[in-house]
Amino acid sequence: MFKNLSISTKFFLTFVPIFMIGIAASIYLNNEYQQEQMQAEALQAANEKALIVRESLVNMMVESQMVDDSYLEKVKHAANLHDLYIRIDTARLRLAEDFMDSTRAARLGERITLANGKGEYDIQYGTQVLATGKQQWLILGDDFKAMIPFVAEKKCLRCHDVQIGDVLGVAHLDFPLTRLIEANERNSQRAAMISGGVALVVLGAGFLFFRSLVRTPLRRLETAAEAIGKGDMSDTISLPAGEDEVGRLAGAFAQMRSALKQSQDAMRISTVGQVAASLVQDFRAPLSTITTAIEELKRSPQDEAKKQQLLDEAKGSAQQVNRMTQDLIDFTSGELRVDKQLAGIGKLLRTVGTAVRPELERQQIRIDVKDKYDGQAIIDAERTARALGNIILYAANYIPAGGSVTLVSDTVNGRLHFTVSDTGSGIPAGFREKIFEPFVKVVQSGGVGLDLALAKRIIEKQNGTITVTSEEGKGTTYKIEMPM
Repeated sequence: MFKNLSISTKFFLTFVPIFMIGIAASIYLNNEYQQEQMQAEALQAANEKALIVRESLVNMMVESQMVDDSYLEKVKHAANLHDLYIRIDTARLRLAEDFMDSTRAARLGERITLANGKGEYDIQYGTQVLATGKQQWLILGDDFKAMIPFVAEKKCLRCHDVQIGDVLGVAHLDFPLTRLIEANERNSQRAAMISGGVALVVLGAGFLFFRSLVRTPLRRLETAAEAIGKGDMSDTISLPAGEDEVGRLAGAFAQMRSALKQSQDAMRISTVGQVAASLVQDFRAPLSTITTAIEELKRSPQDEAKKQQLLDEAKGSAQQVNRMTQDLIDFTSGELRVDKQLAGIGKLLRTVGTAVRPELERQQIRIDVKDKYDGQAIIDAERTARALGNIILYAANYIPAGGSVTLVSDTVNGRLHFTVSDTGSGIPAGFREKIFEPFVKVVQSGGVGLDLALAKRIIEKQNGTITVTSEEGKGTTYKIEMPM
């Protein structure tokens, strides 16, 4: 199915999907790159903000020896965080006895309870940071989670019985990524719209270029090829010029057309010469018979029987010339018109029998006419009689003296059938495909080689068909089938 489509359709069905896939892939890769860039920028900004928050909390602890909940809430809103809390382990804090009272112990217990009530990832990664001292970053949904360790510094030794570098706790900060995600989506939509617009422009330009540079020249080549197929070798159809593939194809096509024109002209001259020579030879025999009969009648007085014989020969030859001339006129006129009317088939067969019987009797051939169907049919009776007569007279060329030819009419499945069969020698197998070609004479007949060609054209003009079966030494059968 695909191979029967036009080139422009094939181009559209192959190039456009590939182009659109390329555009989609470009949009996807660009979106992924932008998302990575935005995540990197978010990570950097979050890291900077986390360090500032951590530093403020450390300063708060140094100055006040504590971080109360109100201060955490202020930092949370100031930094635009979703959540901010501190994860601690009392065993790691090692607070000096002067700083460890019941109030602080209760507050630390609350912080531990709060931290342990958070989500699975908070607990898992927070515990890791507490154990390793390495900060962790995690993206969950629309949140960017940062877990920053509190590492003991020199100033922490006043309140804690620890060494520098020990992990005292972890600050959990949840940064909202909603704005970044929305910005990324807007960028993706904008990129898709721009890419789609560019794609439409490129496709439109590609279509215009394809139509002007490929489809239009190919259409002109197609038109020129159709003209050649109809026998028109003129140069009225201009072909595309250029040095590209289409231009070179057009150049080769022009050379082919020129060569075909020269060959056609030469063949036409040769064919005209051959046909003319054949016509001269075909007309010479009956004209010679007429001339001989006239000369013999003029030269000496003849008895009535001899005179009648010479007159009959001259009349028969004149009728043959007339029939040959009519065949030429009908066949070479180009347009063979039929006038289909209601006609009697029995009368048609009798007309054919009457027309061909004198010539067949002269050749000592018997004709039998059998009208199995003698009703009526809508046909061109005159031309159909002509076609049947031509077939019978052509068949006579293969029938020896004493032979016979049979003409039968019948109907099969609502269609009119004519059958012409003979007891002749049959048509040689090598010539059966050529007998319907014009000016082809398998035997030296008395016509110009148009009997069957004209008969076939008459039958086909009435939407009929003609077939032939022949066996050498046994005879030939012609079957005509026509609508009624």
